[in-house]
Amino acid sequence: MRRRYTMVCLFLCAILFLGLMCFGSYRYAEKVTEERLQYRKEKTNQTEQTSGGTEQKINSDTKYIVEIYNGDSEEKVREERTMPSDYAGMTRKELESYLEKYMSDMPEEDVEEGLIDINLVSFSREELVIRKTYQQETGFILRLVDGEVTVFSRANEDEFEKTGISQELLTEEEVKALEEGYSVDNEKDLYSILENFSS
Repeated sequence: MRRRYTMVCLFLCAILFLGLMCFGSYRYAEKVTEERLQYRKEKTNQTEQTSGGTEQKINSDTKYIVEIYNGDSEEKVREERTMPSDYAGMTRKELESYLEKYMSDMPEEDVEEGLIDINLVSFSREELVIRKTYQQETGFILRLVDGEVTVFSRANEDEFEKTGISQELLTEEEVKALEEGYSVDNEKDLYSILENFSS
């Protein structure tokens, strides 16, 4: 009898303990949800107060940061610069539109430097961050010049190297490919191809 009484007590205690655990978990989840809602409400109010109900614009006090990303070496440099006068008073949308137009009609000097992309990283009254990505076009183009295989730089089409490989050593297919301009991505491939041509 005593054993049955102990089992019933243990069973009731276990049920009570589980009930308390469930209730505690429910209350904890409810409290966390309330805190999150309160935080979001405060954040929204704070944003409305700082923007004053109007769209943010770049002003003379806005810090201008340029991130220069080199696509060849994958290095990133961050510089603080003087705000371009063209950006003054622009909203985020206006600046994005301006950068898009700039990329579609880029000045020659930017093209020569290898500028391939401009992105707006962050925009606020306090700080404007723009990333400029540069990448030089690498690789080579092989052509026949005066019956000799000649290597040109793909980036600026300057002559890189005369190979001394005569057209007479090449097959008809190789000659045809060289007349059209045979593109090679890197030096390793270049020297491998030249070795095949000369053998």
